[in-house]
Amino acid sequence: MSGVPAETLAWFAGTWDQPHRLAMPLDDRGLNLADGVFETLLWRSHGPVLWPQHWQRLQRGCALLGLAPEPQSHQVQALAAEGFRRLGSSTGQAALRITMSRGPGARGLALPQPQRPRLWLHFNAVTPCFDPVAVITSRLVRRHGDCASSRCKTLNYTDAVIARREAQLVDADDALLLSRTDHYSCATAANLWIQRGTDWLTPGLDQGCLPGIMRGQLLQHPTSHGASVSRQDLLEGGGFLLNSISCRPIRSLDGQTTHRQLSPQEAGQLFARLLRDPSSR
Repeated sequence: MSGVPAETLAWFAGTWDQPHRLAMPLDDRGLNLADGVFETLLWRSHGPVLWPQHWQRLQRGCALLGLAPEPQSHQVQALAAEGFRRLGSSTGQAALRITMSRGPGARGLALPQPQRPRLWLHFNAVTPCFDPVAVITSRLVRRHGDCASSRCKTLNYTDAVIARREAQLVDADDALLLSRTDHYSCATAANLWIQRGTDWLTPGLDQGCLPGIMRGQLLQHPTSHGASVSRQDLLEGGGFLLNSISCRPIRSLDGQTTHRQLSPQEAGQLFARLLRDPSSR
């Protein structure tokens, strides 16, 4: 590879290269059945951001699917550190995706014995985003809090793709997904927050939202709580979408401008505060 910083880099089966040059065996259950889990986190020049929290969620996902043996944290972190050096990101930051699949398997759902899980890593140079977004309420997709898969990041993102396409067809940036109780749950790839007075509110896990890492960071603040979020709450409060790579204020919902919203500067400041791991202080 040249010395010019790349925008993306991946590792699979012992090889670092551009993602389009790496081949995945066609018998992989992650490819055929979305049988696997992943994590996406921010990596900076000083190392990974909130690594313990992301690793613990990856482990919970592996346990839920029964993926064994699970990878070792220190081995994957060392491998990822090598990848970040190789990437040479011009921004000094990258999004790292860690993916675990169950590995090879025959046709059908029967679990292979023995299991041979596959791991791969994927870096993309990024700059965290704080731009306001226009969102719609999805009519095609809902979240279900009693569904086990809502608790971890599985490889099945079909619903998110459908909802995001639904938004793009009407020139919106993203879609919000309702729960079975007709309250808002989350966006396609981010947790939802609103401001009510001096409090920050986010849908509870019973609404089917993913237990996001940055969501967990903000919930440590004494004025942050889980609560049901209605359409009126969103229009009147300062809503924003939060994940490990962005904090984006909501400027409109279904074409209706919100009454209040964070500025990009305020969103960036909030994001920076949340990246500070309380356990490291």
